[in-house]
This record gives sequence, C-alpha cells and structure tokens, in this order.
Amino acid sequence: MKITSLILAVLLILLQMSGNCKCMQGLLNLHLPAACTITSTIIAAYAIAVVLFTIRYYSAAQIISYTAGTVAYASFLSNITGISETLPQFRVCITSSAMMVFVAVGLLSTHPSKGVVEPIYSHNIGGYTGRMLIPIIIGAVTITSFIIISSKRYLPFSAEVFIAALNLALIIIIITFTAYRLNRVDAERIKNQKRMERTWKFFRKVVENLEEAIAVLDKNGEPLHINTAMKNLKVDLKKLWKENLKNKNLPQPIHTFKIDERYFTGWAIPLDEGGIISLMDVTRLIEIQEDLRANITEKEAILRELHHRVKNNLQIITSLINIQLHDADEKAREALLAILTRVKAMAIIQESIYSAETYTMVNMRSCVSRLTEHLRSLFNAHNINFHINTDLKLNLETAMPLCLIINELVTNSIKHAFPENKGSVHIEVKEKDSEYHLRVADDGVGLTDKEEGTGLSLVKSLAQQLEGELRILTKEDRGTEVIIPFRELEYKKRR
Repeated sequence: MKITSLILAVLLILLQMSGNCKCMQGLLNLHLPAACTITSTIIAAYAIAVVLFTIRYYSAAQIISYTAGTVAYASFLSNITGISETLPQFRVCITSSAMMVFVAVGLLSTHPSKGVVEPIYSHNIGGYTGRMLIPIIIGAVTITSFIIISSKRYLPFSAEVFIAALNLALIIIIITFTAYRLNRVDAERIKNQKRMERTWKFFRKVVENLEEAIAVLDKNGEPLHINTAMKNLKVDLKKLWKENLKNKNLPQPIHTFKIDERYFTGWAIPLDEGGIISLMDVTRLIEIQEDLRANITEKEAILRELHHRVKNNLQIITSLINIQLHDADEKAREALLAILTRVKAMAIIQESIYSAETYTMVNMRSCVSRLTEHLRSLFNAHNINFHINTDLKLNLETAMPLCLIINELVTNSIKHAFPENKGSVHIEVKEKDSEYHLRVADDGVGLTDKEEGTGLSLVKSLAQQLEGELRILTKEDRGTEVIIPFRELEYKKRR
C-alpha cells in the first residue's frame, strides 16, 4: 500500500504538470515567473514531500503534504461554491484542484505508521475515532458550504458568516458525539478493568489455596505471581524456565527432582507471553514406590527360592525313581518309567515357568519343545520327527494339565505307534471359535485295545479338568489323531 500510494502521487504530479489548464500553461511559459501561480507552489511542495519521504523524513513530508492539500482543498471549495473572487494568478481549475487533493491523500497514506499521522492510523480508540471523524467533517463542510452558497439570496446574513456559524455548530456536534463515544469507551474500559481485577483476585485466591506450588512467569522467565507453596520451596524458577518452557509451545512434564529430602514433579505450561510452572509433592508416592519395589524384590527372591526347592524336590523324586528302576522287574520298571516321564514333564513345565519373563504365563512352544526333546532322549526315539505348531501363552492353571496330556499322548505314540522306531508326530495347540484345541497326530500303526490303559485314563481325567472332551480318530490308512477341545481355566485363589 505504501509503494502504491507513493507511485500514484508521483503520477498525479506528472499528470498535473502536463495539463492544459491556463495556470499550467503559464508555468511552462518561460516569459512568466513560475512562482506566481499557486499551482506551481503546490506541485513544488509535493515534489519536496516525495524527496523527504524517500530519505525517510516522514514528519516533515507529511506536514508539507497536509499544508499543500489544505490549500488545494480550499481552491476546490472556491471553485464549486463561488464563495469569493480569487485573484487571477491564484486561480486553479476545478480538475487540477481535485487532483492535487488526491495527491495529498496519496502522500499522507504512503507511511501511515510513521510521522505525525501515526495516531490516526493506529488500532487504538483514538485512531478509530480520527478515521471516522475526518471524512464526516470534510463531507459536512463541503455539502453545507455548497447548500449555503446556492441559497445565499434567502439568508439574513452573508454566506461567509452563515457558513462559519454552521461549521462551528457542526464542529460542536461532532465534538459532542466524539465525547459521548469516548465516555462509552471509557465506561467499558472501567467495567472491564473491574472485571479483570475481580478475576485476578479470584485467580490469586484459587492459586494461593492450592496444595501445588504455582508460579506465573513472563516471557523472560521472571515471576509475575508465586503462591505460598512455591515461595516455601525456594526453587530456581529460571532454571525450570530454561529447561522446560523456553522456545517450546506445548506443555512439558517436569522430571522428578529432589529438594530438602522431598521429591517434586509437575508441568510447565507455555502461554502467549510467558508460562506457568506447577509443582506437586510426590514424596509419599516415591516412598510407596520404593516400598513396592522392595516388596517385589523380596517376593521375587521368595519365588526363586520356591522354584529352586520345587526343582530340587522333583530331581530327588526322579533320582529315587531311577534308583528303583535298577532293581525292578519288567512290569514294575514299565510303571516306574511312566511315573518318571510324568514327573519329568512337571519338572519341564516348572523350568519353563522359571525361565520365562513372567510367572503367570507359560510359552507353550518352548514347553512342548523341551518336553518332546526329553521324550526323544528318554526312549531313544531319534528317528521320530516332532512337528510343533503353536504360538500361544497359557496360564499355569491350564498349561500344567495340558502339558501332562501332551506328555501321555506323545509317550503313547513313541511306545506303540512306531514298531520300527521311525515316523512323525504332529502337535498343535490353536485358538479357534473362542476356545482352544489340542491336536496330537501320528502316522504310526494306529491305536490298539491294549494301549487303553493308565495313560489314556489319565488323559481323560486331565481333559475333564480342562472342561474338554477326548476325541480319538483312527485313520483308515495309517495313524491316530487325538483332538481335545478345551478352555483356559481361571486362576483359583489358594487358601
């Protein structure tokens, strides 16, 4: 806007200098003195104003533009109203005088935020009032002057006197209206100030009665208000400002720190101009956290000791069974070996729980893999391939009977399904239709009646414990498939 206004003013000056009015013709004629015409004076003043604007003497340029514009406007009024006879050397045609008024307006608008016109263009109430009054006064003076001159024959006084009196009355009316508006604005200001004071008092009461330590800071980190809790802390607010609020636009958590054997944390909340530091005493929470951590450490130590003792007890039982195997006959040896595999299965489950990250869930793939490797080694079944398909984690209540079932079924397959000690066993534990399914299938000779002994009875009992049902499918060509749908049991609190 600044550049546009300045260019427009320069163009109007050039256009005025090249016009066809008689006054300009006199200016261009070398036989007439240039200073004799009012037009040349106004144009020279505008040219000086343009130069002053260029070298940033804004106030001087605006005063010159305003003075020249006032003279041009007087010439314009003289032309349209005919209020007085003008000397020939000071006469200006109406077009030239109007254009020179526009030049003054353009020059005064080039730098509205600089110089003497800055108050008029400000965003405050004074600037708004000035921008409203200037066109009203100019319009009122122009219109009333034209009306009075047109009807001067009917007036009891001279037109000049009547115009002066009417303009005075207009000025008084405008001043009264302005005073009324300013009084309204001032009343609103006082009302808003009282409202702000009440709000500030309410804010201070709320902040003062908070248990949290609150500090309101300005944009430089200097405290504007500090409540009693913050004063008692004697914390370095500038340090907190630099670490958490400076050059940041979002609320920032304040890391826990220690002051005089007490722990504090809180938030740093940025504002448009400054921010708020809020600190809360978390000493009790830290103490509880430390107690919980110590309690958890103690319980973990107890659990490790319990696991170790259970493992030792199972190893003792295994050792005792192994001792009895040496002196047992064939039938007793077979029974002891079955018991040994079941005890070892429980030991493997226990070991899987102990090696896991949590004591509540059992990784079935890891547990079944250990179990099958143990059975492969125990029965020398190195030519039998085991295919394990599961990625589930089940709780201890479910995993223990499930692994015992798998142990019985796989043991049965190794002992009876492969006379040549060669084949494959598929073990699958999947979740399907909101329940779980265990599938153990082999490609052996199939199930015979003599195999339905203690092992299958135990499997049926464990399946019932899992609220499942044992299904045995004997394939026509070769092999046996066992399917047990079951559900995960809920933990039952021990007494």
